[in-house]
Amino acid sequence: MPEGNTPSTSGSNKMWYIIGGIVILALVGWFLMRGVGSLTGVDVDQAGNGATTYSNEEGSVTVGSGASMPSNWPSDAPANYAGASIVYSGTSNPQTGQSGSAVSYTVRASATSVADYYKQQLTSAGWTIESTANIAGAMVVAAKKDTRTMGVYITDTADGNVTVVAGIEL
Repeated sequence: MPEGNTPSTSGSNKMWYIIGGIVILALVGWFLMRGVGSLTGVDVDQAGNGATTYSNEEGSVTVGSGASMPSNWPSDAPANYAGASIVYSGTSNPQTGQSGSAVSYTVRASATSVADYYKQQLTSAGWTIESTANIAGAMVVAAKKDTRTMGVYITDTADGNVTVVAGIEL
């Protein structure tokens, strides 16, 4: 790994915690799509735009082509890369656990240009880049500001598109 891209041990651990949280949110969304939403206590709202939102006291998950940015996405965190098509967004309720949000999208771009976009946007908004990594073709950017942490996982789909999962622990 080139100098400057080697994550510190604590930064590396934080990065994996962030990625783990994002994966858990994505799995929750997937399970809800598969019918778990019919369980008592989960409200299901099917919008006419192709998005379905599942919510309960712990938070909400929106899946589908009409999904939008999470309602609690901080204004000082980067918006999606231009041309993004959101397929998943989710929020968690701070009164029932750790507060946070995540978004997953696809975009026609290179993984490098998306990673550079996030690094530039985060730095200009006062975030500190804690670590970056290029692992088997996937790029990871982890940042911190105040008590908040953000992780971005970018994968090249080999067809001119990339898939991006970004999450923030608030």
